Amino acid sequence: MRKTLIAVAVIAAGALAYYKFGPGMASAPELAGLEYVPADTALFSAQVTPIDLGSYLSSLGMGPQYYDANMQKAFADMAVEATEAQHKFGLALVQTYMKALADPAALSANTGIKAQMRSLAYMVGLSPVLRMELGDEAAFWRLFDDAEKSSGFSHVAQQINTIKYRQYRFTHEELTMDLLVSVQNGWATIAFTSEKFDKQHLAIMVQAEKPEQSLANTSTIKDLQQKYQLEKGAYGYLSTAQFSKFLTSKDGNRLAKDVEAVFGAETTVALAAWRNPACEADVAAISASWPGLFIDNKFDLSNSALLKVTGRMLIPTENQETVKLLAALRGFLPAHTMSLHNSGMFSMAVGLDVAQLAPTLGKLWTGLTEPAYSCQPLAEMQTQMKQSNPLAAVAMAGMASGLQGLSVTINDAELDLTTSNLKSADALVTVSADNARTFFEGIKAFYPPLATVALPAAGEELDLASIVPEVAVLGIQPKLALSDSHLLLYVGPTATTQSAAVAKESLAKNGLLSFGMDYGRFFKALEAAMKASGTEVPPDFQQFSGSTMKMALKMDVNQQGVVMNSELEMALAPK
Repeated sequence: MRKTLIAVAVIAAGALAYYKFGPGMASAPELAGLEYVPADTALFSAQVTPIDLGSYLSSLGMGPQYYDANMQKAFADMAVEATEAQHKFGLALVQTYMKALADPAALSANTGIKAQMRSLAYMVGLSPVLRMELGDEAAFWRLFDDAEKSSGFSHVAQQINTIKYRQYRFTHEELTMDLLVSVQNGWATIAFTSEKFDKQHLAIMVQAEKPEQSLANTSTIKDLQQKYQLEKGAYGYLSTAQFSKFLTSKDGNRLAKDVEAVFGAETTVALAAWRNPACEADVAAISASWPGLFIDNKFDLSNSALLKVTGRMLIPTENQETVKLLAALRGFLPAHTMSLHNSGMFSMAVGLDVAQLAPTLGKLWTGLTEPAYSCQPLAEMQTQMKQSNPLAAVAMAGMASGLQGLSVTINDAELDLTTSNLKSADALVTVSADNARTFFEGIKAFYPPLATVALPAAGEELDLASIVPEVAVLGIQPKLALSDSHLLLYVGPTATTQSAAVAKESLAKNGLLSFGMDYGRFFKALEAAMKASGTEVPPDFQQFSGSTMKMALKMDVNQQGVVMNSELEMALAPK
């Protein structure tokens, strides 16, 4: 369980901070190097405006507190236990980089990466490419030289035209992969590739040749920025049109050619049913309707002691009927659950108009299953979907008609370390509906102990333990209150204030989901709970409990599709 919680925390932080590329569009310069990025790249991201490297890594959950002596020793032990030079090299490279991360003040000097960093990440076919601006070329090469010396693994010096680069070849059974490293014009390029790929791909990756069509000589970026209002200083995208071409063709783009080169005859057999004009047309139509994933971000370092990051992830659709249907599902989210500073140490809210659930899902299901696809695999998928219609599973939702949202907020919690019982709590649960009193009366039919409960009048509160005896055993005194649209269960002073604020909020359709977490407070509470239960507290928890990171996410539907807005705030270590 604890590993799961840690993983969730790390993933949430990473999902929130990934692609945090710069402080916005106001002064975003043109980014050199786009002439080497193929126009048919399936994945692209850019940090156009320079951002402090240490702050960037901290926003990814990669701050120095996570690279202490214990972590470094663990990797050193793995390097000692490794039997192959290539494995020792990889571990040594990671270990050297981790040591650099542990000292933010010297990070640039130890890695060679420019302190105010710009970068590009993209794909040349199936090969990922990362380009970073350097401040010290010699320091950058020392990372690899030191890893070679400690592992006995070496590179092969290669050259295409005038461009020199290192080739590190890794093998595992029949799989061979090459790590390419080069430095040119103050930029480092790191790429993974295979000898099976088109030789021109290799030349493009190391900037020895330019693709015939690049992002520099097409309007792709300009069009996407304008259409989706992407921040010009920090943006990225994933193209479904480019990703799907390997499915329907052998050579529709570089990605398709690379997949064919790696898997060859196996791909031809496995994808034979998809590689025909009918499937090519149907898949292209689906890709056009769902063009991909688009991200932009903005850093705020105006306060040298505080890092603030805002971001947006958009999944758009060209089908406006789908947008309308998704928007119909929106429900109510309390204001405090969408606030970085008022959502306690943990909060989650779901906004959902339950009355719209069955009819909306029915229409969406019809939209998925009724188009007459000529592509046989798609037609077969539709047939299988029709046989497993999920609408019956939401039929029971009709009994919760009127429900607009649910939320849970935990502001504080403390366990008695001697008894493992809850010593104190400050928390709020809200149930929002068109008519809260009527909704509660409907619930009584499903929970007999509530049959005799008389709800308090508006503005009054009821001791919950007096009507639910089990609550009294917890040793806390939660209250129950009611307004026209909200049923409120709360305990503690902060929750009392929050409940009063929610009671005054109108029942607006303002989103689908919100989530907030104060990492330090949340993991301190978990640490205390583990101690109370006699469970050993792992070092991972201790690292997170010292975090100053706060995060907030909100999922909604706008005029283009599903959008997730995020905020992150973190105190920075003195420089």
